[in-house]
Amino acid sequence: MKKLKNLLLVLVCVTLAAFAMTGCEKTSSQKEDEAQSEIEAQNIRDITSFTQNFANLMTKYTYEDFETAEASGNTVVSVTFDNDWGVRWKEFVDEYGEVASAKVLDATKSDGVYSDQIILSNSKNVDEGNQMILTITYNDQLTAVSTTIGEYSDDSRETVGSKMKTAGINTATGLIVVFVILIFLSLVIYCFRFVGSSEKPQNKDKTAKQEAAPAPEPAAAAPAESTESEELSDQEELVAVIAAAIAAAEGTSPEGFRVRSIRRLRSNKWR
Repeated sequence: MKKLKNLLLVLVCVTLAAFAMTGCEKTSSQKEDEAQSEIEAQNIRDITSFTQNFANLMTKYTYEDFETAEASGNTVVSVTFDNDWGVRWKEFVDEYGEVASAKVLDATKSDGVYSDQIILSNSKNVDEGNQMILTITYNDQLTAVSTTIGEYSDDSRETVGSKMKTAGINTATGLIVVFVILIFLSLVIYCFRFVGSSEKPQNKDKTAKQEAAPAPEPAAAAPAESTESEELSDQEELVAVIAAAIAAAEGTSPEGFRVRSIRRLRSNKWR
């Protein structure tokens, strides 16, 4: 029984060891990724070393030395961008003078292309003086193919006074822009007064014309007969009484005559 237990214990240990070794074993894809990463790391180290050689040439020799060697047919660097590199070197010399110091940054890879940069300075201390940055591009065969150069500014080199000056300039510029816009808007709003006043005289002219128009003439007076007829029609009862009185006085019938008008006399002789 004891031997059986020992045998089972040995089997369990062997099984666990097998599982452990299986878990530790790397897959082929993982090995390939690691190998590729190591190759890229080595390429970056090599490119940084190549770039350092260019930096050493630019600080060890003057551009005149390089130009003299090129004119005499000597090969300074055996790469495809030799003339291109010389043009960039000349751009810095024309701008700031000879290169006094150069600092090589770590190479990088992007979209299958490697690149490295050199910070050029016209001072022995690379962190001082005027600076430009030279970028060298390499293909996947680690061959330098092109160069570019541009202005370079390191913010860490700026003093507190310089930073305050820059901030003050930016603040003043922003305030000026704001006030200019406000003044422009004020002028636009002020011009609206003239637009409204130009419409008011037109309205006044229309009112004056309406006032100056002649008043309508009163209707012509109706004939006297029509007036008298209207007066009689309004006093029918009085006309009937007068007509009856006249007929009685004359001894005739009221139908034999017609009352055309009734007028009040000023004198009261009839009383």
